[in-house]
Amino acid sequence: MSGAAVAAGWSVLAALWEICFLVVDFCGMAADSFGTEVMTAEQLGGLVSRFNVMSAVVRRAGFLLERPLLVITQCNLGLCALGVMVVLSDSPPTAAIFLGVVTAWLLLSFSLFSAVAEVNLKLDRLPPLLNARHFGFEIDLDKRCAVDDMRACDAGLKMFNVRVDRKIMLKLGYYGIAGLSAL
Repeated sequence: MSGAAVAAGWSVLAALWEICFLVVDFCGMAADSFGTEVMTAEQLGGLVSRFNVMSAVVRRAGFLLERPLLVITQCNLGLCALGVMVVLSDSPPTAAIFLGVVTAWLLLSFSLFSAVAEVNLKLDRLPPLLNARHFGFEIDLDKRCAVDDMRACDAGLKMFNVRVDRKIMLKLGYYGIAGLSAL
């Protein structure tokens, strides 16, 4: 394969990663913005409808991210297999450069999935944040209903109906390190 084709392939993967990271970062900023809005609100009115809009936007963004994240995951598996083939070949200078690039790409992919897990963690903290606010009533049934609605909404970024969280990232890292140590 020519150097230009390899550079073009890496450029496409890098652009895909950047677009995915921008969308995930946007979802994180939406969660932060809503958290700020909850903390500065004087009353409960309008927070539930704004949360529903934010949740719908995040859900749509997660749906649109499913396939690019799948492509990145498949590229990671392919690059790992190609890395094993390069290591087993007899060209050490090329192998070192290739393995450095593959390692950098795997770390970038891991950072992308960690950012997705961080956004989901932020979204999970929004209902307790609203529940901690005091709007002047001893027993606030409206606030309780709003918190229950936010919890039932299950806002978050999912990959094929699987919520990406820290536990999944820890398992991914563990299996990745176990696979590398098996070589």
